[in-house]
Amino acid sequence: MSATSGEPSPRAGFFLAAALAVVIVLAVASANGGLSGLLTVGEDFPIRDFVVAELPGVELASGVGHDGQQYFGIARDPFGTGQVPDLLDNPSYRYLHILYPLLSGGFGLFSADVTVAAMAVLAVAGFGLAGAAALRVTEQLGGTHRIAGLALVNIGLVFAVRFLLPDALALGLAMVGLTLAVEGRDRAGGIALALAVLTKTTYFVIPLALAVWVWPTDRARARWLTIVPAVPAALWALYVFARFGPSTAGNLAAPFTGIAGAIGLWSDVSTGEVVLAVGALGLLAVSAVLAVAVGDRLLSWLLAAWVGVGVISSEFVWEFGNNTLRVLAPLWALAAVAASVYLSSRRSRRNLPV
Repeated sequence: MSATSGEPSPRAGFFLAAALAVVIVLAVASANGGLSGLLTVGEDFPIRDFVVAELPGVELASGVGHDGQQYFGIARDPFGTGQVPDLLDNPSYRYLHILYPLLSGGFGLFSADVTVAAMAVLAVAGFGLAGAAALRVTEQLGGTHRIAGLALVNIGLVFAVRFLLPDALALGLAMVGLTLAVEGRDRAGGIALALAVLTKTTYFVIPLALAVWVWPTDRARARWLTIVPAVPAALWALYVFARFGPSTAGNLAAPFTGIAGAIGLWSDVSTGEVVLAVGALGLLAVSAVLAVAVGDRLLSWLLAAWVGVGVISSEFVWEFGNNTLRVLAPLWALAAVAASVYLSSRRSRRNLPV
């Protein structure tokens, strides 16, 4: 614990967040027939028979299930040379997010059971890293308010762990890259950010914001922080698009049209999903205010960039709140950091001698 604020140290934060993720994994597994239950394999999804053959006894979910089943398939066929691409909803989009399934499946060499276990381990590790790195960034930027601890309970990442999705690992790597860049360790930071972008392409927003932050004082550094994360992802994307065609995921839309369209669909969605989506709208609004008020250029750029992502996300993203909160998981972490920095600066001003 910090002697001045009472918030956990980054190291303690890692273990606290990882422990929460482990509890989520164990709870879902115990209620759904084991670790494979976290994949949420849908009775009506094309990949069902493939997963059942790989994991006999896996419990099936009603309807189409969730995306963990698709990343399991990619982990078993990471280069898309078998039948898996034909069983996905959008192979050119799903295969872009390669690092999580690639590592989980041991480049396709692990057994099916080991693959599922590795997916859980990487999700837990990413959850812990994301929380710990957020606390470290808070320290680096002068934040001492304990509200930064909210980064340890990132609701979007809770869903990523529950369904074994790439988001937790992506945010963990991205936040580590951010802390390294703030320290001036750009070589290691660039590598961590490159791995984050290979895990989920949207996370290229973070190196872009970092580049804008340093551009006025060091343009060479700005170029490094964008080129290094971009090149591996671009080369992989060339392979994916050559094999499967360009992505047509439909996750982006004109500003605010996705939000407006989704609101019209909420009457057909469960109350829980609507509550989550409304919470995501609240997160977006609070983050926009913090981007203006925080008084730190780096945090302002990062928050503004991710608010922008939320604003241009399509109704497909905004219709279901669990999807929205996963997309905005970086905003949750950054808002917690920014709130701590802002409240700490206000407290410092109040304590100035008069």
